[in-house]
Amino acid sequence: MTKKISFSIQKYRLVTIVILLTLFSTNLSAQIFEPDINLLKEHLRFLSSDSLKGRAPGTIEDSIAAYYIASRLLNYGMVPLIGDSPVIPFTFTLKREVGESSFLKISGDTLAILDEFSLSPLSPTLNVRGRVEYVDEEVLKSALSGGDRLQTMSIGQMDKRVALVKTSQDSVMFLITPLIQLGYSAVLFYNQETPILPSVTISSGSLLPIAKISYKIAGSIIDSGGADCELESVVDVVKGRSYNIAAVSPGYKNSYIMVGAHYDHLGLGGSGSGSLSRKADEIHNGADDNASGVVAAIEAGRLLSSNGYGCAQYGFAVAAFGAEERGLIGSRILADTLSVLLKLPALMLNMDMVGRMNEMKLQAGGAGTFKGADSIINDVNRCFNLNMVITQEGYGPSDHASFYTKGVPVLYFTTGVHSQYHTPEDVFELINFDGIKVVTAFVSKLISGVLNSELIPEYQKSEAPSPSRRSFRVTLGVIPDFTYEKGDGFRVGSVTDGRAAQKAGMLEGDIITEMGSRKINNIYDYMSALGDLKPGERCEVTVVRSGDSIRLIVEL
Repeated sequence: MTKKISFSIQKYRLVTIVILLTLFSTNLSAQIFEPDINLLKEHLRFLSSDSLKGRAPGTIEDSIAAYYIASRLLNYGMVPLIGDSPVIPFTFTLKREVGESSFLKISGDTLAILDEFSLSPLSPTLNVRGRVEYVDEEVLKSALSGGDRLQTMSIGQMDKRVALVKTSQDSVMFLITPLIQLGYSAVLFYNQETPILPSVTISSGSLLPIAKISYKIAGSIIDSGGADCELESVVDVVKGRSYNIAAVSPGYKNSYIMVGAHYDHLGLGGSGSGSLSRKADEIHNGADDNASGVVAAIEAGRLLSSNGYGCAQYGFAVAAFGAEERGLIGSRILADTLSVLLKLPALMLNMDMVGRMNEMKLQAGGAGTFKGADSIINDVNRCFNLNMVITQEGYGPSDHASFYTKGVPVLYFTTGVHSQYHTPEDVFELINFDGIKVVTAFVSKLISGVLNSELIPEYQKSEAPSPSRRSFRVTLGVIPDFTYEKGDGFRVGSVTDGRAAQKAGMLEGDIITEMGSRKINNIYDYMSALGDLKPGERCEVTVVRSGDSIRLIVEL
């Protein structure tokens, strides 16, 4: 009997979806959307201008771009989605930089900064006095893999031992937790690389001070069988402010559809910015990435407002996200906020790089995140005859992923990457505005079709894409929360359906603190532990959830 009822419900749902999709298709023919190419050019020329210096998060130019976008949406009759302003500020770690009062003394002699030592900006602010001991990296790794030879000590106990290790700058962070467990209070390392840069844009840091010393100084310490040292580690964690912009049609009653795009870019480029150019301190205008997506979203807002959808039963919203290039920070914060307020959209459409259309080709992702998505996309395309490339997954390296992990159906539109991606050559002059006009009309028609049909997309989990590069033999199937900076674990941003972590009961927001015998303080510890695991193994993983410690058995 239960099976028959279940079948009847599924049959009813299927019939309902078919009816609504039929209404959707019927409504499309009557809808005419003609984006204003002059407005598209006006908005994009401003956002990608040299005066905005690449719209780096946390800069004055970042705020100028945010308020420009908000003012346009208000001019089109839209109202704030949250509170009394469409501009929603948030703070994030802008950078970590070494303070001028930092120093390192070996056997009473102060080392020359940059020439003889350099302090890592990943270090905490701390003064350490202790005896330097050489630690062979291979011995350390061997002890780490044994697990039982490591004795965990609290930070308060560690005041007399400083480790000296020969390792690379990229590897040293993976050694911090085992060094803590072995009782060390700071780490000095050496190699033939250039000195450490005094500033980084990474959010989270190390629990131990880290300093790079010259080969000469390291050799002297090893030859002497050790040395006394004092390390004054002063690191300033500089907070920045960026913004989300979110406006909605007035008078909506039940639910709404959101179209969004990130508006930030790489500023002047440089180390740690994500730039693929060797040119230093040049403006990365980001015309395609992602001024193109923003202007398409703004114009879609204008078109939908002018066509009378401002008081629809199901409304529409336009959002622009800050700090996407720093790890989807803005969209994740907005999605978290809307989730708490029970105001998540019924469907989120994301546009990221839609300004370089070639051969009438448009990529649409997320078709597997709600029932009927393929039909909706194809019905709209009958009006455009685009060369559509449709993929199913809801995950991805752009802002739609922040909403998909909250249970929101998503669609993601892009015209693809190109050789100017993340370089100073991504400029206004290379934009295909006829292409942006087509994308804008396509997205506007899709939104209005859903609004008119009153079809609320039914969320479903899609298959996650396989990683393009496999650095590990196994994967848990989790995506990190890059906004987490406490250093007491690795917080899970989202859990991929059907993968090992999800099958073991791991949830979004869980903080992984142990994997097997390994203590996990940060993403480096997590990656190090993951690299030691093999397919078919069972690994006990400890997570903290709502203050409670929970042990999960993950089968890889």
